[in-house]
Amino acid sequence: MSRGVHDNTAQLMNFTQSNYSNVTKGCEGERADFQYLLLPVVYSLVFVLAMTGNLTALVHFLRTRSATHPSHIFLVNLCVIDLLFALTLPFNVVYHARQNDWPFGEAMCKINGALFFGNLYGSSLFLMLISLDRYLAVSHPLRALRMRNPKYRILLSCLVWTVLASVILYLTLRGPLTRPFPATGHIACMENFSSESWRGRISSVSLLAAALGFFLPLLVIATCYPLIACKLLAHARVMEQGSSSSATSSVLSAHHITGKVKKKALRMVLLVLGVFLVCFAPYHLNQLVHTLHRMALLSGCSVIRVTYPARRVAMALCSLNSCLDPVVYCLASENFHWDRRNWCHSLST
Repeated sequence: MSRGVHDNTAQLMNFTQSNYSNVTKGCEGERADFQYLLLPVVYSLVFVLAMTGNLTALVHFLRTRSATHPSHIFLVNLCVIDLLFALTLPFNVVYHARQNDWPFGEAMCKINGALFFGNLYGSSLFLMLISLDRYLAVSHPLRALRMRNPKYRILLSCLVWTVLASVILYLTLRGPLTRPFPATGHIACMENFSSESWRGRISSVSLLAAALGFFLPLLVIATCYPLIACKLLAHARVMEQGSSSSATSSVLSAHHITGKVKKKALRMVLLVLGVFLVCFAPYHLNQLVHTLHRMALLSGCSVIRVTYPARRVAMALCSLNSCLDPVVYCLASENFHWDRRNWCHSLST
């Protein structure tokens, strides 16, 4: 009986491997020639804007010695991760301008992939932590004051970097990230993986990263927004009752200041939610469908015909997050804003 079970298991494994290897058979050769213009142009613009905005913010944090301020720790980490991603963009401009031909070697491809992966999922996690921080400050101010010690935010930041480093090392050290395209002979970087790679590390990393790096942060941020909105509405009702009663001007003034802080927090969380829906959602949803197809859970060449060009557009949208994050700094920071004369203008704290 054990021999029969072994034979059935072997047949099942062979069938699964056959599905993996044949799932894209006959679907190769999909083209999206618009990417050779779209991505170099978008990446070039993003490089200039992201470097300018994030460098200005980082210089401000360092110049004012506020990098370890409790409300700035997550912002500084987000700023660093955006700058690291921006440094890869010139290499990606060359790659796509050469019609997806990577001339920089396997090691540089792994560095490029690691920084892209780190920005994609690190940004999501730090934006989630920023939104949670704002929610606590608005809805539970006493608890937020007790957690004002920077060590809590530093520990959370170290946890995020540790998770990112672990997944990136698993992705990059388990096999090559470059592979020739069969049709052109061009060297692909971070794409065109073999069926064996999808059976191994690629599918597991894709699903784990989507769960922890996109769906979890999206759920947290989408929950924070209505909770802050409810708190703001409750505050508005208190203001209305106070204005119609004999409340003192000092009390009304304090409520007015608190209301401004809550409105700013609400705008920030709304912006973060918008960044997720515009920049991250198209990429992750497209990647999830593509992963399910490569795992033989979805079949048909029509899936590849949709996901291949859609991924190029999603990658362009994804890169925009590093340009929008400086606006998040403006709304989340307590002591600076952006103006026309000086990108970053300090205010009294």
